Amino acid sequence: DHNDHRQGVAMASKSKSKVFRVAVEGATTDGRTIQRSDIQQMADSFSQQTYGARVWVEHIRGYTADSPFRAYGDVTSVTAEEIQDGDLKGKLALYAQIDPTDDLIAMVKARQKIYTSIEMQPNFPATKGSYLVGLAVTDSPASLGTEMLTFSASAQQNPLSVRKLSPENLFTAALETQI
Repeated sequence: DHNDHRQGVAMASKSKSKVFRVAVEGATTDGRTIQRSDIQQMADSFSQQTYGARVWVEHIRGYTADSPFRAYGDVTSVTAEEIQDGDLKGKLALYAQIDPTDDLIAMVKARQKIYTSIEMQPNFPATKGSYLVGLAVTDSPASLGTEMLTFSASAQQNPLSVRKLSPENLFTAALETQI
């Protein structure tokens, strides 16, 4: 329940890892919809042993360890939970626990890259369902409101399409992250 989730957040905050909401079922900016089943599949199937989801800046994967676009942490677990109150009450949300690097912690303390955007791959080969393949931090979410789910997908005018591992992958944005 919601209190159990909050206790999990409190316990995680005592360590370096944090739990936060990264996606909510619903409509997308390009006419797609993230289904409740996508959220549940990501939560049910996520395993670092299957495929580790790393934390990236603006969905860009750098080539060198000293790049500003190097990885800034790892997703360590994923859960799904219905939102209990507010405008999104009853919607299924995806929560991720991440282990951030010290650089990501410093970046967020400087109020940079404070929003998250998931990278969801539908029909992931190992699970045949939706899978969380990455998480980005950004200051330019595609959505105007926090907690409103939006995506950038493979539309031709999409400036993020070259950053995707697979063309059908979806990115979400606009959820503030407190690391």
